[in-house]
Amino acid sequence: MTFLSSGKILTDSAAVATIHCFFHPCGYQKITHITISSSKTVNFASAISRKKLTVRSSKNGKNGESYTKGLVQTLKQKSCSKERKLPSLRKLLFGSKKLRSIILLNAVTVISASNIAVIKEVEALTDPAYFSAVRFAVSTIPFLPFIIRARNDCQTRNSGLELGLWVSLAYLSEALGLVTADAGRASFISLFTVIVIPLLESILGEIIPARTWFGILMSVLGIFMLESSGSPPNIGDLFNFLSAIFFGIHTLRTEHISRTTRKENFLALLGYEVGVISALSTIWCLTGAHFDEISWTWALLSDWLYAFPWIPALYTGVFSTGLCLWGEVVAMQEVSATETAVIYGLEPLWGAGFAWFLLGERWGIAGWIGAALILGGSITVQMFGALAGEMKDDSKREKDDEKLRKALSTSPLVVSSRDNVMDVLKK
Repeated sequence: MTFLSSGKILTDSAAVATIHCFFHPCGYQKITHITISSSKTVNFASAISRKKLTVRSSKNGKNGESYTKGLVQTLKQKSCSKERKLPSLRKLLFGSKKLRSIILLNAVTVISASNIAVIKEVEALTDPAYFSAVRFAVSTIPFLPFIIRARNDCQTRNSGLELGLWVSLAYLSEALGLVTADAGRASFISLFTVIVIPLLESILGEIIPARTWFGILMSVLGIFMLESSGSPPNIGDLFNFLSAIFFGIHTLRTEHISRTTRKENFLALLGYEVGVISALSTIWCLTGAHFDEISWTWALLSDWLYAFPWIPALYTGVFSTGLCLWGEVVAMQEVSATETAVIYGLEPLWGAGFAWFLLGERWGIAGWIGAALILGGSITVQMFGALAGEMKDDSKREKDDEKLRKALSTSPLVVSSRDNVMDVLKK
């Protein structure tokens, strides 16, 4: 026996949904029409999301899970329709994942910029090899539990080891370069990463937007103007140049790996990465001690521990290494490597600022013009990149809505439940 049934689900004075269906004695109901007459559809969405109902298509054979997700998504979008009418600025600030990622990368840039001034000051007190070994050992300690937990995950381990190799070469080149180079100049040479990344991406077949090339051009002009303002070039600049190349390769690989790694494995990935840095820094330290023929005694070790700059080591190990690497991996799920490089183009500006206040380094009018060009190029890419990401999200959402509406209008849906379906929806 089969008969037509219709029902309304009420949460207040307005009906949130009207369902017309055929009811069978075995408990199956064939929905022929669903009408959403109010934006408050919480009951229906929660009933489906709790999986008390199984939805499947009897026309095109798609599994029920996809329709369940589609119905829940549509109903949640209906219930959030008022939130979508937020002012455009507020929507851009709180509704765009890409903008949040850009803000995170800017925070990483500021912290990384302070790192150069700190290392430059510390190297006047201790050997860079010893400082690097302690710094990266400190950054590894918080990640040890996650490394142990993911010890059998070959993909995470191999990815972390690869990233660790590239960033180790970058950090060690940076430390060697800062022995003779100015901190402010080193900051701006590191901006060569902005050129390396888009060149490598274009070689690999990626299409780089015109706005990004414009930002790169402004940043490069800024670099040359800042290079012409200050002390003459030296061998340290070459090491800083190599550091920029290694950082560029690391950024490219981070973009790829972060998008193929599950979020729950991010901390293990970072653990392996900083573990490689720590191991290579320790090898560098021990090799230097061997060639210097240093004979360690308890008195010498005690004096070294007392004179060692522990606060800078903790800062650079926890914040400018561990925290920055985590922020980069998380943010690059939404931001491309080229856009990341242009955002990192602000690092020389911040680095020169820290060198100005902390180390007393100065530059002339050409330096200020170069800084303005770098800032303008970076802001151009960030603003247009964030707006493009928001427009892309809206376009994708509209296409998904249209596809779901067509599926619901042309494909009959069969809903089955051991309970009375209407009673489930009223809960």
